[in-house]
Amino acid sequence: MKNDRNRIPVEERYVEALGRATYVFATLEWNAVWCCERIKPGYVAKLGRKTAGDVARDLISRLSRIGDVTVRQACNGPAHEFHRLVKVRNALLHGKPGTADDNAQRLFDQGKPWSPEMIDDAADEFAACSITLNALLHGELANPGT
Repeated sequence: MKNDRNRIPVEERYVEALGRATYVFATLEWNAVWCCERIKPGYVAKLGRKTAGDVARDLISRLSRIGDVTVRQACNGPAHEFHRLVKVRNALLHGKPGTADDNAQRLFDQGKPWSPEMIDDAADEFAACSITLNALLHGELANPGT
């Protein structure tokens, strides 16, 4: 029914943190997708149902196609960071809902609750990597001859 979502008890601050982290990660993922496209055109058309993990592996794999060693090295760290952050995102969004010791409703990963601050920290990591990939996309990777 309409508004039934409001029957699930969760703090607004928590929902805001989850929503922002989700959106920021989506932006990160699409920066990675567009980097794959820039390295070898046609990637987006064949994206299909690839997971974020697939995109991360594809990005790392495509680095070897970059002829310019300096550009390849510039992309290496952010590509591997994206791969690591996929695991962070998965731990958060595939978390198990439950009640923390303070009776707050939380998502849990391996028995530990995600606090709003932890979610914000993850979102900051997502944003930092996204900003770096976007700069590469519009900088070093903008030259089709890379």
